[in-house]
Amino acid sequence: MTDSGPPEGEREGDPERSFVSRVARSVVLGVVRRSYALKLALALFVVVLLIAGIGAVSYVQIQGIIEADAEETLRSTATIQSDAVGEWVNGIESQTRGIATSDVYGTRDREAIRDHLRDSQALAGEDVVGVHYVDPESDEIVASTDSDYEGESVATAVPAWSDPIERATAEDGDDGLIAPSDRAYERNGRLLMAFAGPVRVGDGVLVVVADVRQGFEQLYRSETITTTRVLTADGREVAAPRQIRPTPLSDSSAFEIARDGKTAIHDRESDVLAFAPVDGTDWIVVAEAPKTRLYEAGETVGRNVAFLAVASLAALAVVGLVVGRGTVLPLIRLRERTRALEAGEFDVDLRTDREDEIGRLFTSFAAMRDTLRTQIRETEAARERAERSSRKLARQNERLDQFASTVSHDLRNPLNVADGYRDLLESKLADAESEDVDLEELREYATRIDESHARMETIIDDVLALAREENTIDDTVSVDLESIATDAWATVDHEDATLSVVGSRTFEADRDRLLRVFENLFRNSMEHGTTSAASRTEHPVVQQGGPSVSLEVGPTETGFYVADDGPGIPTDAVNDVFEYGATTAEDGTGFGLAIVESIVSAHDWTIAVDESHDDGAKFVVSDVGDE
Repeated sequence: MTDSGPPEGEREGDPERSFVSRVARSVVLGVVRRSYALKLALALFVVVLLIAGIGAVSYVQIQGIIEADAEETLRSTATIQSDAVGEWVNGIESQTRGIATSDVYGTRDREAIRDHLRDSQALAGEDVVGVHYVDPESDEIVASTDSDYEGESVATAVPAWSDPIERATAEDGDDGLIAPSDRAYERNGRLLMAFAGPVRVGDGVLVVVADVRQGFEQLYRSETITTTRVLTADGREVAAPRQIRPTPLSDSSAFEIARDGKTAIHDRESDVLAFAPVDGTDWIVVAEAPKTRLYEAGETVGRNVAFLAVASLAALAVVGLVVGRGTVLPLIRLRERTRALEAGEFDVDLRTDREDEIGRLFTSFAAMRDTLRTQIRETEAARERAERSSRKLARQNERLDQFASTVSHDLRNPLNVADGYRDLLESKLADAESEDVDLEELREYATRIDESHARMETIIDDVLALAREENTIDDTVSVDLESIATDAWATVDHEDATLSVVGSRTFEADRDRLLRVFENLFRNSMEHGTTSAASRTEHPVVQQGGPSVSLEVGPTETGFYVADDGPGIPTDAVNDVFEYGATTAEDGTGFGLAIVESIVSAHDWTIAVDESHDDGAKFVVSDVGDE
């Protein structure tokens, strides 16, 4: 026979194999090398770490890209809104310049100027709500599209016009300068803004009033996630005339950058703000968006990445579960059940539906288990038979001991009586030769001797019956309660006693032995049916009396009862009625109720005295069951 040697790659001289083995043994713990389950778990753990690491890095990178893109979008939104505000301001300024170029102001004709102003408003946009001509020297509103203003002082009628008028007429200002209000003002429930510029002919100033809400409509009706505000250079909101203090945003570095004419981003805890300057003004547009909405796409992508990572881990777990269930778990179960077999647990389940090597391994162990279990069962059966025989012998020995003590005691009394009367009879017969003898007295002696012998015969019969009584019932038949009670009554010398059966039921029992139960219960009732003084002075089991007693038999929920109308059983004697030799009758043996209890127990029934029965003695047999 030739040896092919170890496979290629496993030869001792293979340097690559030796190096890998040395590295594996130096890195992997011995407990892992000896367990396939731990090897599989370690491999899965490494893969899990790789997937989790790649997922985390990808999530961070994608989140950064999306956040940067979202901030750039917010910056663009602020720029677009600032351009819109700038275009609106430029539009109002252009309309103001156009209205101011007319020569009508040089005529100083109030009516002509008023008509020109009204015609100009009609041609202007919807956001122009009023056009006024002011004499800056007298601060008087000379002409207006609203006649209520004419003749009024600017400082009194509309103080908000004073600042733009002053800036428009400044000596160092440009000739075509249009000066808007720094902030909006409220008038008749509307937010208004004044644009002031010098007229081309004359020394007057033209004031065009525009509705800020219509001009800023795009800002406040935006359907995007952002909210937009317009701030002045000192940080107060243009469209909030009642705001006194500047907003805290004016203290941010992004606000300062926007004042210098550049866009900037300001990041707060719950939101992000973009600042953009408005061309032609010192205003700054602020676009604000909550982080939960702004970075919502990032969170969605992050959730998707996390879902992919979790799905990958779940798929890996499923693979590990399938592999583990197919290899590791069966081997672990087989190991545990083998240990159970070693401990003597031969009922362990070794069934399997598998047809591979593991299935055949389970089948082999099951066959070995079945063989051992059969041998052990045979051994246990033999041991059980021996133990039953031993218990039966012990019970018989116990009965023999009880019978011996009872017989030695109970037989000695009638023997002593018979011996006494025999001595008297012999003495009388001896005297008969010399004296006259009373024949009636001799007959009485003979009767007493005969009664003593009958008493001994009864004791012997009861002892033999009790000794032969088996503790188990093998064969049973269907028994009718009324029928068995009537048959037993017919075998008893009941004289003047009466029996009534108040109901019936059927059940399974050994008829012959059950017949003896009823016979003994009937005899017990007739022997102890009435009270006598003598019975109260002896053993308190049942009371001595004559046969004039009425008996009753009837069914119960779980069995039947036998009752009489005699004196009953004293409470302190109830626990002794089924003991061997327990009796108070002069001619009783004390075995009748013991035989009853033995037969009832052999049927797996129970018998007890019903202490709640006040009209005599009542014995109740329970756990009989139906047929």
